[in-house]
Amino acid sequence: MLKREIERIITNSLSKSDIGFSSEIVLEAPRFLEHGDYATNVAFQLAKTLKRSPMEIADKVCGILNQDSGFSELGKASPLNGFVNIALNNQGLWTRFFAWSVDKMDFPESDDRFLVEYVSANPTGPLHIGHGRWAVIGSSLVHLLKRVGIKADSEFYINDAGNQVNLFYASVTGVRDGKGVPENGYHGAYIAELAKSDQDPLQAMLTSQRQVLKGLGVEFDEWFKESSLIQPQINNVERAISELKGLGFIYESEGAVWFKSTDFGDDKDRVVIKADGSYTYFASDIAYHYTKLTRGYTRLVNLFGADHHGYVHRIKACVKAFKGINFVDDVTFKVIIGQLVNLFRDGQPVRMSKRTGDMIMLEDVMDEIGVDATRYFLLEKSPDTHLDFDLSLAVKQSSDNPVFYVQYAYARICNILSKLDDGQLNAIKKDGIELSPSERDVVLEVLRFEDVIWHSALQLSPHKVVHYTYILAKSFHLFYEFNPILRAEPHQQAQRIIILKQLQLVFKECFGILGISAPQSM
Repeated sequence: MLKREIERIITNSLSKSDIGFSSEIVLEAPRFLEHGDYATNVAFQLAKTLKRSPMEIADKVCGILNQDSGFSELGKASPLNGFVNIALNNQGLWTRFFAWSVDKMDFPESDDRFLVEYVSANPTGPLHIGHGRWAVIGSSLVHLLKRVGIKADSEFYINDAGNQVNLFYASVTGVRDGKGVPENGYHGAYIAELAKSDQDPLQAMLTSQRQVLKGLGVEFDEWFKESSLIQPQINNVERAISELKGLGFIYESEGAVWFKSTDFGDDKDRVVIKADGSYTYFASDIAYHYTKLTRGYTRLVNLFGADHHGYVHRIKACVKAFKGINFVDDVTFKVIIGQLVNLFRDGQPVRMSKRTGDMIMLEDVMDEIGVDATRYFLLEKSPDTHLDFDLSLAVKQSSDNPVFYVQYAYARICNILSKLDDGQLNAIKKDGIELSPSERDVVLEVLRFEDVIWHSALQLSPHKVVHYTYILAKSFHLFYEFNPILRAEPHQQAQRIIILKQLQLVFKECFGILGISAPQSM
């Protein structure tokens, strides 16, 4: 990783100097291109210790780095307003670029085991576009974690027990018997279709959800049924509550059994067993997360819709409570709350309502704009922001459409390389090379790939790979505009073939993480 390499070189250089700084160096991209390729605020970190101004310290740090042979081989440091700006030289970049390979990527090892739970839609209706957002974010996150060498599994939690399932069956039966949908039941054309079939409605809906998700490129390692938590031989709800009781977090009051969730930051304690002896929905959730821990996962990630925001604290509370059990050591629990998706067509809002049946189904969107566009647009923004996208834009074959823009870049690279042969690489120069500004930009972006996916994985942010892919496409289009390839001099052509080949590899890697296709022609 280029950024990690530079951070390590700077740390080593400063630790050996009279400054003696050995803390973590953090590099960021400067706001302005003319300020270099990277910048660090190390002088501000040292100001209090050395009792000197950041400007003085930045001058000294730059002097130390520029005299270090390991650093100067790669670039030059310059002070600016207390920051240390770093401009990488072309030869140092090219040496690393020429040797770079997807097979040689070296990420830090991790013993963590991730379980990413996402979608987990009630099996009482078709999947809507919001479910699609969690589906593509979750699946891309799992791809991302695996790509950097982290063990990760995916899981769909099937809510096949409880009152909502009873209402669902009653709705289908009511329509089938000509009695209509009961109060608070489920409406929509899909209920009428299920009523015409002899198939079990719940199984039919689950089969439909699986097929739609598979069509979106989303498959799960495990489909976990809520009903499996209460089995004759193993009642995990009882086991989980018993564990919490042994830890001192369960008490009885007003005839009910309560969990002390306020001990872990919740706003009130929660009932787990009602006065009538029945389990609450939360009791099932406690048991479900208990099974995640018993299966040996150390990093739990849940993707919830915005309507589950109020449920987060109690789930976090039960996971924290279980940390007192022997088999639970170092466990972290992260909830990603996804915001709503607003669809437009030609600038006009497309309305949806799950209860009335006037719903934009995920399958309809996929049919209209295709799987690649559906995945790309649903991944484009951070989950915690509302997502607006226009279905009309998603099918445009122009640079205005971001998914077309990035796929066309890849297809154009494939087309150019199909007209060339590797024999022309004999003219390649490894030393004393010259890079035009747009060539240099592509080289630097390719070398950023490992850093991007590593930090995106650590931050559980696959949308950052989308942004990177778009930047990569923009760099390529500028490169193509200003650097002739078929008519270039032999050594220039060879150099540009290498650039295209490395770009091709990185695009394909990004598309694999995002779950979109890599078309060789468009």
